[in-house]
Amino acid sequence: SSEKIATVLGSEKMDFKNVYPLSRQVLNDATAEQLLHATKVFENPVARIAQQAAKSKLPLLSKVSVAEMETYMQNVLLRDSDQMSMAHALELRVPFLDHRLVEFVLSVNDDVKYPHTPKQLLTESFADLLPNEVINRPKMGFTFPWALWMRGELKPFCEENIAALSQIEALDAKEAAQLWQRFLNNDPFITWSRVWPLVVLGHWVKQHDVH
Repeated sequence: SSEKIATVLGSEKMDFKNVYPLSRQVLNDATAEQLLHATKVFENPVARIAQQAAKSKLPLLSKVSVAEMETYMQNVLLRDSDQMSMAHALELRVPFLDHRLVEFVLSVNDDVKYPHTPKQLLTESFADLLPNEVINRPKMGFTFPWALWMRGELKPFCEENIAALSQIEALDAKEAAQLWQRFLNNDPFITWSRVWPLVVLGHWVKQHDVH
């Protein structure tokens, strides 16, 4: 987002270990401090993962891959895949995570990985098996209309759980409500992904009667 780009440009160092954690940070430090009545937020846990990856002798893109495997892939993609497949009694396998393939791809130099077409390294590996219309098909995103849902049929659910945050003394419920209102007003800096974690937190607070 433009907000993250501005944060990166204002950073003292624009290297991997300092920039990557920002890509996985939901709220910026200033907003988090306001929510938590804090003068300084806790260290971004992704920073430790990025620092560890940065110490390796891997190419830059492979360092990014290692950090992604330890964060987004492990905590979101694999978690969602496992949860959704088990819900439908399916035994899911992820062949691209075979350790031999992962080790090989991490060893590949950056100049081979920078693509001219979507997933170029992968499609060229299977060029003799895939038809041309598959190899050259435009990239297709896979996203759900969360913003539409949250402003529509999920709006009462969201507002109820945002309100439940008032049970937590360490969190400023008024600030959370203001973020929700900014989202409803189409504030470009407050996207659905910045508000949804607060909704989920409020739901958890209600379920477990947390104060």
